[in-house]
Parts: sequence; structure tokens; C-alpha cells
Amino acid sequence: MSGRTSIEWTDRNWPFARGCQRVSPGCQNCYAERMAARFSDPGLWAHGYAERTAAGPRWTGRVDLMPGELLAPLRVRKPSRFFPSTIDPFHEGLSFHQIAAAFGVMAAAPDHTFQILTKRAERMREFFAWAAREDRVGGGVNTCVTAMYGIDEVNTYLTRGDAGKACLGEGEYDYLITDPPDWPLLNVWLGVSVENQQRADERIPLLLQTPAAVHWVSAEPLLGPVDLTRYLHESNCEYGGYDNLPCVCGEPLEGRVDWVVVGGESGPRARPMDEDWVRSLRDQCGSAGVPFFYKQRLVNGKKVGTPELDGRTWVEFPEVRA
Repeated sequence: MSGRTSIEWTDRNWPFARGCQRVSPGCQNCYAERMAARFSDPGLWAHGYAERTAAGPRWTGRVDLMPGELLAPLRVRKPSRFFPSTIDPFHEGLSFHQIAAAFGVMAAAPDHTFQILTKRAERMREFFAWAAREDRVGGGVNTCVTAMYGIDEVNTYLTRGDAGKACLGEGEYDYLITDPPDWPLLNVWLGVSVENQQRADERIPLLLQTPAAVHWVSAEPLLGPVDLTRYLHESNCEYGGYDNLPCVCGEPLEGRVDWVVVGGESGPRARPMDEDWVRSLRDQCGSAGVPFFYKQRLVNGKKVGTPELDGRTWVEFPEVRA
């Protein structure tokens, strides 16, 4: 359910969809999967989305948009950071129209910040290519919110921010956000989750090919040493450039990673994290002038939020560059 969260670098959870599926080693001890399996009996909220198996909790692969949660940010007056912590916003089970609905809500709530994180970087890039073709997001074109809600109720929320008129479209209810801002939306941060070097090198180049006000990386759970050096600099001739991104000496590339969050795994069967891996990432960010956030680690089996590293806590946030 949407609401306040204890995650150290955000304010509110925004679960506009339900369900997921494992894609890489970082998913092995997923807390959202574990929680969903606990409530997967018939009649409970996660029935059909997760199950308890002999091998432990498992997602079923079913994913659905949750219309009741989709518009939750529009009900919150105080500017807040929203993070869809229990879902992957670019899961294959969500259609591009449904993902566009979520971005429509983000566009309609410019006072909030949306910290979007995915392990499906390729589908994220595909979505924005589709959105550009369909005039769904970007370039000052109209953004539609596809929400299975009553017309009067949705327009009540949207008109609070000078957004509002019903329009025809692909879904049961489509809503036009009038006079939308250009893409990338300044209140939307796009990030990828990377647990090791392999996933960093697979996902970060795709992230950097996707326009965003802030590009960020969550190295949690950090399962091994990761070198992000070549992704932390605007011009990377010195570091060899990105895969599939040309490196032209003296010219900036598509951008750089603007923020790095690092954390160890917690919960049952948590895998160990060497703090030297954290220290290395902290130093890489420091050399590049990139904000660094040390989120959590385990101490004697207990989670410690924003722990100290070398005598201080590291709770830095990025600046949005217009």
C-alpha cells in the first residue's frame, strides 16, 4: 500500500502495480517477494501474485496495474519523494500504455519527486522510444493518464495542478494533461539497480541512453566490488567511453550517473557485503564529484540505516540540472 516508508533516501512508497518476477542474482532475497508470499493465501492481497514453495517465496510472474494506487501522489499536498519500492515500473507485465499512465501522474504532480528504479533497463529504453513515436511523453507533447477511474474523480485530482481535460485514447479512461512540460521531467529521476559488475555494465549504458533529469544507480544489495568510474564522468575519452556510446574527445556524451546509493542485503539469509566495496564506490564518487548515499549494512545480524563509514555518515543527494 502507498504511504510513508522507512527507506532512508525517500519519503513514500508508490506501488502503482502489483507483482514481479526474478531477473538476476540481486532478486534472490527480495523483501517484496517475501512479504507478498506471506499474504498469498486465498482472500489476501497477494493471492495469485506470489506463493510459498519448497524453495522459498516466489513471484508467480503475474503483474497488474493498481488503479487505486496510481493516483495516490495526487492526493498528497506536501512535496514528497515517491519511490515504487515493491515493483519494477518497467516489468514486461505492464503495457506501455499502463507505464505511460504512471508517467502521466508524475507529470501532473510537479511538486513531488519520483525516484524510479528498474532492473529492466532495456525495456525502459524501449518504452521511451515508443512514447516518442506515440506522442505519449516528451517534446512538449500531450501526456495521457490511463486510469481505470471515474471521470469526475480523476479530473478532480488533475485540475488541482492546472491539468485536466478528458481526452480520447487507448484506455478505458484517458486524460489529457494540458500544457505539459518538456521531457525529461525535472521531477523524475531514472535509475537502475546493479548488484555486481556484470549488471552494472549491462544496465548503466542503457540508462544513459535514456534522457532523465537525474540518472542514478542503486548498488543494493551490493554483492561484489563494482567499478563505476567510466560512468561517473561527462566525457569519458580518458576512461574508454561507454559501450554503444561514441566517445568524441572534448564533447560530452549522453550524460553521467548523477547519484549512487549503496547498501548491503538485510533479512533472512542476507549475503555478506565487504565494506571495502562501499569505500571504493565512495571514493569513485568523490573523485568525480557525484553525490553518494550509504543506505544500510548489517551489524551482528541487524540492519543499521545510514551507517558511518570512516567516521561519518554519507547521505548526499543530487541536484537537478535543468
